[in-house]
Amino acid sequence: MRFPKTLLPAVLLAAIAAAAGRPVTAELPPPPAFTADELHHRYETGGWPGRQFLALSRTGDGQAIEVVGDLATARTIIVYVPGSGQSLSSFDSSFEGPGRAARALHREATTIAPGVAVIGWLGYDPPDLINPEILTIWPAERGASRLRTFVRALPARARVSLVCHSYGSVVCGQAAPGLPVDDLVVTGSPGMGVRTAGQLRTPARVWAGLGRRDDVFRAGVRIGPLGFGTDPASPGFGARVFDGGTATHGGYLKPGSPTLKRITRIAVTGTTG
Repeated sequence: MRFPKTLLPAVLLAAIAAAAGRPVTAELPPPPAFTADELHHRYETGGWPGRQFLALSRTGDGQAIEVVGDLATARTIIVYVPGSGQSLSSFDSSFEGPGRAARALHREATTIAPGVAVIGWLGYDPPDLINPEILTIWPAERGASRLRTFVRALPARARVSLVCHSYGSVVCGQAAPGLPVDDLVVTGSPGMGVRTAGQLRTPARVWAGLGRRDDVFRAGVRIGPLGFGTDPASPGFGARVFDGGTATHGGYLKPGSPTLKRITRIAVTGTTG
């Protein structure tokens, strides 16, 4: 999520009007029972042959939820939540696109432990990079409601981690209170909508990484619906900070990169070592 600071005053004024009138996209169907038969049926009717989609909508910018791995037997489930500008057309086209990211995380996870499934969750409508609403909490609140419903439906037997990039970290921050997850990992975050990790009211370990070449815009404050609060990678926030290396804003999950390895290990084991 990049934004030129010189345009901030004008955009803040426009954001309220733009966001208030923005249509809300239709929700995807609820997840099925997580049995082998039910999942197989959903994949067969998912609308993308050869891939495991729990849901797929081509309306508007599109939404989709894809599974990589065996979700029916998974002992660890990683849910990847993408950020601003992501859509069905970019699902596989960048390192941070939900489909490509899920496959990268899964490939790395198989080198750490068996029984891991990864879900690329584009179950909300991320704000476009040129839409003033990108500076508000409103899209995140809508997305958080859907993310909470989805995560709470996951099998109780599994360890669950959220990996949230850019504006997706705002979504995860709004969804976090009381959500049954073990680890919450944010990268390239503009903020999570709060001042401290304690205000997330989550049982999860909260992790944050910021690459030295990441130019994500971080206002550092939240005033009503505008802004996203404290940088989660800053010392005062209270997250477990991990090394973001030299990652650019879109490069945290680049295959073979140290950041991909760190993020995946945290999501699978809850540790960096």
